[in-house]
Amino acid sequence: MHISILAVLFVWWQSVSASSQDEEPFFSPLPPSFSESSVVLLKDKLAVIPGEWHSDSLTSSLHNIHASDSSITNAFAKIGAADFVAWDESFLDLIGPKATVEVIQTFSPPESQHVHEAPVYIPETNELLYSDTSVVGWLWAINIDTHEVRKIETHPPLPNINGATYHAGLIFLATNGGPARALYSLNITTGEATPVLNNYRGRHLNSPNDLIFDSQHNIYFTDPPYGFVQQWPGVQEPELPSAVYHFDTRTKALTALSNSVVKMPNGLALSADERTLYIADSSSSDRKIASVRNVWAFDVQAEGVGLANPRLVYQAESGWPDGIRVSRHGYLFVSAAGGVDVVEPRTGLLLGKINTPDDIIYNLEPASGRAEGVWLLTGGKGVYKVTIAEAGQRGLVGMSVWTMVWEFGASAQLYAQGVGSALSDMLWSLRS
Repeated sequence: MHISILAVLFVWWQSVSASSQDEEPFFSPLPPSFSESSVVLLKDKLAVIPGEWHSDSLTSSLHNIHASDSSITNAFAKIGAADFVAWDESFLDLIGPKATVEVIQTFSPPESQHVHEAPVYIPETNELLYSDTSVVGWLWAINIDTHEVRKIETHPPLPNINGATYHAGLIFLATNGGPARALYSLNITTGEATPVLNNYRGRHLNSPNDLIFDSQHNIYFTDPPYGFVQQWPGVQEPELPSAVYHFDTRTKALTALSNSVVKMPNGLALSADERTLYIADSSSSDRKIASVRNVWAFDVQAEGVGLANPRLVYQAESGWPDGIRVSRHGYLFVSAAGGVDVVEPRTGLLLGKINTPDDIIYNLEPASGRAEGVWLLTGGKGVYKVTIAEAGQRGLVGMSVWTMVWEFGASAQLYAQGVGSALSDMLWSLRS
């Protein structure tokens, strides 16, 4: 008797599952714990699109595609309305069932929708520091919880700040405008800016774009010609190839690491073991739809002053890869048109997208040290606060004892909170 009832229930469940999948030909069902989440899981990685379709431009996303088949048009609209788009089921574990996307600052009217770059999270004040690359002499700072905004003036006024990072209690900046583009250190309290590097053996740097530190306190930075291309005041014609550099902050030696593989070097990030350097190639920023838009990986040789074994890790479908970061578990977070692509760098597999429809994300920053699992995105139309399970990578260089203690406590709390949802998801996975 009981076996018969179970058999009937099993057949009924199978029929419900089958009919549900027929009703959703482009989406797979989500685990029960994601019932309140703004997430879609693409079925078969959208390998087949029915009918005919076309895209308007390089920066258009899936939801902008014009299709002849109404079923896929409706699916694209559903994708556009979601906060997260999972191309692979593993993306669900990465973001977690409580994942959210929040707009914490909006830029309007359209004339204020500029390129917003150089995001740096400051744990001491819980603020995101970032730039409007079109201005001279100041940066934005926004509290990521209260959304209070203030301006920080730089002395002297720095033109067209495009890259930034936080290291040993100071902000380090890259400028891509003015007669002498340079790297600077910035005292966040006084606004005093001190030049760190502004030439390559007498040649003007092109337009330092983004920079990072390694554990030995040395700097990697990219130097494309964006300042000249964008006609920022005072920028001369390029005197050097577009290149990736290593700067030894102790000896002041500047070494060109690559000037041919990556045509338009932009964002960059190191793996946790510092054996791999990832570099974004933003050649497609010329807006030609067939242009190269890649993320490359290089092996880092001894002492960081050489790169070898270049290999293509990822090709973006929309826009161009700009700022990139590596997460706690080694995933690549790539800012692009329409949001942030999350990639498994060992295979090049796109796991999913943090969705910001109709906006271009120029850069991103994990709120490491105080708000684990929070990622901050700077776009043309807004600044976004994304909360997911996967935290950003953070080394111990320049980290205070207080920060390390806080991180341990936060990790334990997150672990405890995840146990309940993990059990329900395990049952769901057994069903499928």
